[in-house]
Amino acid sequence: MGWRFRKSIDILGLFRINFSKSGVGFSWGVPGYRVTKMANGRTRKTVSIPGTGVSHVSETGKNKKSEAPRSITAKKKK
Repeated sequence: MGWRFRKSIDILGLFRINFSKSGVGFSWGVPGYRVTKMANGRTRKTVSIPGTGVSHVSETGKNKKSEAPRSITAKKKK
């Protein structure tokens, strides 16, 4: 298991700036509903019932599975 890093700064309780190894993201919301723009460009929406541990998360944006794999091109011989 590798090392992870994450730090958040709350601003007025509604807005949060998130720092992680992959970059900076931000989120806003109230208890029970939060929208997060992650460092990788994806957007996550979380709806929950506070105090119960029950929540639903949906993500939109870039999808790693649909990205074409990077190919290594050989140098052309002259």
